[in-house]
Amino acid sequence: GLQVRLPGKEWEDVSTPPGCLLVNIGDMMQRWSNDSWRSTLHRVVSKQSSLADNRRQAMAFFINPGKDVMIECIPDYQATGEEPKYSPIRAEEYILKKHYSTIPSIVSAKA
Repeated sequence: GLQVRLPGKEWEDVSTPPGCLLVNIGDMMQRWSNDSWRSTLHRVVSKQSSLADNRRQAMAFFINPGKDVMIECIPDYQATGEEPKYSPIRAEEYILKKHYSTIPSIVSAKA
């Protein structure tokens, strides 16, 4: 089943009420909303010991903005006098940084 891990906590099972749809908003929305909407670290673990009982349905669908779109705080999510928590960054640069951060040879080469 689906699990999430909130900062400073252990992995927790996620239960979805019947008839509901669970959506992970992702890191870009967290940046756009100045942390008002949070992206969560998540994973799916197999809970059943028998493959016959191991039924799971998941649909991954990723959508990204155009490469030149700026990922920056949406003004409605910035309180008066508050600074954005993240510096503006082009979508292409942000996505590439996220992908490259998962490849050990690239991470160590840049260190």
